[in-house]
Amino acid sequence: MIGVLAGTSFLEANVMGGGAVERVVTPWGSCEVTLAGSLALIVRHGSKGHLPPHRINHHAHLAALKQLGVRGVVSVGSVGSLRPELVPGSLVVISDYYMPGKVITYRNDRIHYTVPGFDPGWRMALLSGLRKAGLEPVDGGVYAETAGPRFETVSEVKALAQIADVVGMTCASEAILAQELELPHTVVAIVDNVAHGLGAEPLSGEGFRAQVRANRDLVLKLLDAVREM
Repeated sequence: MIGVLAGTSFLEANVMGGGAVERVVTPWGSCEVTLAGSLALIVRHGSKGHLPPHRINHHAHLAALKQLGVRGVVSVGSVGSLRPELVPGSLVVISDYYMPGKVITYRNDRIHYTVPGFDPGWRMALLSGLRKAGLEPVDGGVYAETAGPRFETVSEVKALAQIADVVGMTCASEAILAQELELPHTVVAIVDNVAHGLGAEPLSGEGFRAQVRANRDLVLKLLDAVREM
């Protein structure tokens, strides 16, 4: 099986209705996993999409996928673009991340140093799968993770744009925990908005949700591509 973590884009695309739902209990809490053929799917915001980013139990999600024996994990992240060429609807297979000031780890009882990074073979498998499916992902980009649940301020966006290409609230945390569990992991970001202050139109929650809905078919194609990895 392949583990897939995604947000509200899964709910908007209605991809969770065709599988068996299993509640997996881990030492860090429990979560619902939808088993659909070769995929183990987790909606990180909960089955009703109500959990804000700062309340997501990333520890339980990654531990559940590890217990299920997945051979790798793909995080699908909704992001804001920090680059004019990354318009809404763009796909970016992330190559690095930036997340200073936020601590997330399984290692709370001893010192454990991890050198961050994505599994290169797993990342290339995703990139190849997306291309075979007729999609046109950008190969490489830096994902900046902020705390949420609010969008970033204009000043924060200006600072992040100096070092990152997209901004989101979840995928770097998942990358860190997957690496600690020795799970091959990679991230594909879907641009659902232009970051605050960079777009021609003012950023709004409704505008963001409308673009998530518009990206529905893209999400379905992406999921088909992951099935073939």
